[in-house]
Amino acid sequence: MKNLLIFTFSPVQSFISASRRPRDLFTGSYILSYLTGKVISNLKDKGVNIIYPQSSEDLEGLANYPNKIVALVENCEVECEVKRLFKKTWRGIYLSVLKGTELKKTLKSDVKNQFINQVESYFNIFTLCIPLIDKNEWERRLKVREENEISRDNYGYTYDFAERKLGAKKSWRPYCGQIDDVAYEKENEKKNEAVFPNGCTMCGERLHLAIDWRRDKLKKVFKKENDLRHIREGEKLCAVCITKRFAVKYYFKERGILKEDYWHFPSTEEIAGLWFKKALAHRIKNDQNKNDLLKEFKKLREEMKLKSDKDEDIAPYILRKKPLGVEEIEHYLDVDAEVFRKDGWEGLFRDMKTILGDEKAENAKKIIVSLTSKIKEKENYNLEHTNPYYAIFLSDGDSIGDWLSLRSDIRRGPLTEGFHKEFSMRLSEYAKDVSKLWKDKYPRLMVYAGGDDLMALMHPFDAVGYASRCAKKFEEKLRDLAKEGKKPSISGGILITHAKMSLQKALIEVRELEKRAKNVEGKGALCVGVMTRTGNLTSFVAKWEHLNLFRRFVWLFCKRKIGSGVAYDLRFILNKFGEDEVSFNENIFLSLVRRSIRRRVNDDSLSKKLVNLVEEFYKNSKEYTDDKGSLFAAKNLVNLIYVARFLGTLREVDTDAFV
Repeated sequence: MKNLLIFTFSPVQSFISASRRPRDLFTGSYILSYLTGKVISNLKDKGVNIIYPQSSEDLEGLANYPNKIVALVENCEVECEVKRLFKKTWRGIYLSVLKGTELKKTLKSDVKNQFINQVESYFNIFTLCIPLIDKNEWERRLKVREENEISRDNYGYTYDFAERKLGAKKSWRPYCGQIDDVAYEKENEKKNEAVFPNGCTMCGERLHLAIDWRRDKLKKVFKKENDLRHIREGEKLCAVCITKRFAVKYYFKERGILKEDYWHFPSTEEIAGLWFKKALAHRIKNDQNKNDLLKEFKKLREEMKLKSDKDEDIAPYILRKKPLGVEEIEHYLDVDAEVFRKDGWEGLFRDMKTILGDEKAENAKKIIVSLTSKIKEKENYNLEHTNPYYAIFLSDGDSIGDWLSLRSDIRRGPLTEGFHKEFSMRLSEYAKDVSKLWKDKYPRLMVYAGGDDLMALMHPFDAVGYASRCAKKFEEKLRDLAKEGKKPSISGGILITHAKMSLQKALIEVRELEKRAKNVEGKGALCVGVMTRTGNLTSFVAKWEHLNLFRRFVWLFCKRKIGSGVAYDLRFILNKFGEDEVSFNENIFLSLVRRSIRRRVNDDSLSKKLVNLVEEFYKNSKEYTDDKGSLFAAKNLVNLIYVARFLGTLREVDTDAFV
């Protein structure tokens, strides 16, 4: 007898989002994907019929498995086996970290127990295995009566019931209260005081390990100096976050699972400087007198090294992994883009002294100043790295639950085993395509691409263009599976933020932007936001087919064909109406918008076209909400122009190939 097995686990989003640097973000995603992948591999070895996810190949170096498995099995004993394998795989990861960092040797027994307790109780596993049921049994269990036949076979009824039952199981979570009965050594014997742990500075969910996290004391715990360098000043980590921090080095790398160097990972500063580096590489490649410049690059690399290239640990300003896979960036540009941005030099040189020592830091400083000056003033170069902003793109498919429901409004035909397999395969193909395609045009750091879910870090100029390509690819992949007149779509969020902004805060905000896009009537939308270093966030939302106005304004601001003051003019106009929908007058607002645009654009023909596009976008924005809100549409328009101005005036390399 066939049985339907559904396997999933949690938490997922919080595990990924608890990250302080891109490597933490990647590692968290990769661990989750790897755990699912090991379960799938085991099921396939047993000849199990995997329905979801369907994956034609493993993408090395990319988290491409979701945290859910649907399969048809002959015996429900497999349910216990997948739980056991999942726990065994997770145990192998955290024990490898415990051993590799030598914490196993240095931690006291009570702290070691604290470590084990935190990691062992972290993941919750949810499984359900039931025999296939027919329509009559489905009606009996749900206590409903359905006149029409809504599925060709028993698979549809079984999957519908299983999802309902599993959802009920997931709503109840076991409470594993933890009381860490450990403390630091008493610092003051006379007062008989002990200092107890506070929360982990990375996730804030658990207490940090009960050790003294002062830098000089940590040397007794992290015996390997190279490991200690990857614990930042002020960090106090729990067992789960320590596992995330060192899993690449002591599990995936040592076992040859990740063949490239994912331990030394590009920074957010490197992503922000990507366009500058591409332009610089192009200039150097075509420079017949480049030898003097290359000699200085070589000197800089030598000064910034802590040890030889063969040693595992190098100063963090030398990139071991080729930045974002951009082939034209040669070895002489493997210096982090941060060193070329003058605005960040004060903090950079201060940190260099701590890492490299006074003498090497001073030598490196002199070379950096000299190199930056030559790059800016050298004939045919005229380059200066001024951009400190990067973008996070996050998206997932719209109405995935509707695609797999019994009474679907979007799916062509009934829910069957064959359809579910085909749908899963299309999602896997989409994830593979968007992770591999267009890297020459949109270089990016892929965090994960599994099923309909996608996260990538990239340069701000590339984000909207890449997101639009992904939306189009998703529609192409699923179009023939949808009903006539129905359009498969994704919704996503793009956050443009400062490289020094807290990554955790940025991840929280980009998820909120994605939610805003999902709330658009009819979905299929993108929400783009700019968060400055002060934390101020401005965003707009638009359906994929309504992004032309944004592209046009970015180009106009970039080419200085419109005064940047128009963004502030429109903000001033909008503020005069207040926050009350009743006091807002649409005709007056649009009249003042037209007047401002005409004042800021010298070309009458261009001005008329722009006014028409503005009015069209305003009209479309009113359809994004149920109440057809005019004030919402006005705010959305004003915010679009502000974000376009920010991006259009941010540019540092002369090109038209963005958005």
